[in-house]
Amino acid sequence: MVANDNRALYEREIEEFHRLRKAVFVDELGWRIPVRDGLEMDQYDDERAVYGFSFDVNNQLTMACRYRPTDDRSLLMDVFSHALAPGTPDPTGPGVWEITRGICLETGGARHNQRRRACQMITPLELTRATGGTRCVAFAEVRLLPLFIQMGWRVKLLGDPIDFGEGTGIAFEIDASDVAIAKIRRDFDLPEQGYIKLLPDPSDKRTIHERAADLALSSALTASLMPQDSDAREVAQSIMRTVSNPKLNKRAFDYVRRNQSDLAAVPGAA
Repeated sequence: MVANDNRALYEREIEEFHRLRKAVFVDELGWRIPVRDGLEMDQYDDERAVYGFSFDVNNQLTMACRYRPTDDRSLLMDVFSHALAPGTPDPTGPGVWEITRGICLETGGARHNQRRRACQMITPLELTRATGGTRCVAFAEVRLLPLFIQMGWRVKLLGDPIDFGEGTGIAFEIDASDVAIAKIRRDFDLPEQGYIKLLPDPSDKRTIHERAADLALSSALTASLMPQDSDAREVAQSIMRTVSNPKLNKRAFDYVRRNQSDLAAVPGAA
């Protein structure tokens, strides 16, 4: 986890994230968003932004995402407020974190790949809960929602799908309660904290990746989440990512609506 207090340790990795964002969102998906010097960044990449980074065996980014508190502003309300259903109260505010600019280049269906992706998914929920909140918000392409749910997110839709120019997106909340977090931990056999956070230490001459590896290898559970030589890192994504597919979007939306109905029928489910 990279925040304002340890950002100086990750200057190269942060720049790599901005370059990957340009490669994925601008070059592949065709989003019309600002790019400068080959980097995609915006006003939400400020001192309050927190980044979750995962690395492959060569210490290159393989998964990354941005998290930010919404008590001052948010991408959802500043740009996509029209995606909220009429009459929906502002879902942002104190204790609510926004998840944006998520990238996953790590492919593979092995158990450790699934668990590594689950760590990436649970991290913003843990961050939100640690700061006193119980929910996150996001706006994402509709077709991604079934994947999010399969990875453990408990999703509440905030409106119907809308066309945002480069795809079909939808606004939603994610349950970040203790119950929701505990279920993901059980389902994917994750440690009590799904991330490592390193702080500056002038006396420690190891690289951040050496420091993180030593921490991860300190237990069998966290060691099992280390990247492996066999993991594939795919920068060029499937062409399906860039194809407008109304039928696929409808199936994804219907899947989420059914999932919400099933969840509402479970006693105590949020």
